[in-house]
Amino acid sequence: MIQFESYPIWLQIILWAIVPLLILVGIWFRFSRKRILQRAGDSELIKQLSRSVSKRKRRLKDMLRLAAILLLLFAAWGPKFSDELTEIHREGVDIVVLLDVSNSMRAQDIKPDRLEKARFELRKLIKDLRGDRVALVVFAGQAHLQTPLTLDYSAFEMFLDISDESLIGVQGTSFEQALEVGLSAFDPDDQQHRAMILISDGEDHEGHLEEVLERARKENVIIHTAGIGSFSGTPIPMYDDRGVLKGYRKTSTGEVVTTRLYTENLQSISAETDGRFVHLNSASAGLEDIYNDILGMEQKEFSRHEFTNFKEQYHWFTWIALLFLLIDLFITDLHGTERNWQGDYIRD
Repeated sequence: MIQFESYPIWLQIILWAIVPLLILVGIWFRFSRKRILQRAGDSELIKQLSRSVSKRKRRLKDMLRLAAILLLLFAAWGPKFSDELTEIHREGVDIVVLLDVSNSMRAQDIKPDRLEKARFELRKLIKDLRGDRVALVVFAGQAHLQTPLTLDYSAFEMFLDISDESLIGVQGTSFEQALEVGLSAFDPDDQQHRAMILISDGEDHEGHLEEVLERARKENVIIHTAGIGSFSGTPIPMYDDRGVLKGYRKTSTGEVVTTRLYTENLQSISAETDGRFVHLNSASAGLEDIYNDILGMEQKEFSRHEFTNFKEQYHWFTWIALLFLLIDLFITDLHGTERNWQGDYIRD
């Protein structure tokens, strides 16, 4: 099978126009040469003077040049050949990411803040994925499915970039709501190949996780957790519509509200479902440790398709064209025998 490069329409028109243009130029050049020779003088005299020129060799040189030009044009079209079919399998695990976007995730005990650190780690994770489907759930006091399970990692990153506290109208932190929405994001027809990653500072204002964790165990969902934040209290900044810091959150009595990392809640959730807990503040730990565990899970096939593996072959035509041009340089259009007309004696 053969396939050509897809060029813009204007470039295709130019490439198609070159061949008839070359033919017209060749015809014009041939007639022009004949007219010039006819005007130069007596035709018999000119014929005698040009006896050293080999018409056969000249035609051969013209054919070599024309073939070289046609081969170069063919190479410019980017020909690709293939006679083999390649089968592609996409295998992986369904991964649902639960991202805490509550106000406390704006704390700056990790620079620039906890939420941006979480985004950074998720972008690194996305680059490591090997065919896994991934979904995004953002939560605070309520939870929202931001991106359903998808293989479109670019779309996932786009929605990740716009995920912040403004997406959730009810603030606070509810792990129960987040886990419920996360479990509903999985394919109900597949009770295997499921993993969940919960990223939060660990503050849970509601509790009551026993039922949702029992559901996760029954549905074979392994929940990994990632804690983000420091163990010492830090204030929660407040920003205006332009993103300028306008102060810190305070209680009704005027005291500054502080937040810290609660690892107990996160470790308990991961332990209940045989998952892993990592502290993202640690230089030696990251979401890649969780993904290494996910890679050890049984993989499922998401898609299978065949495609023709076309390979670029333009260079062969370019080399042959260059060879023809070199041969043309070494071929002379003169006879190998006597080349000069010595004239005839004029007799009375």
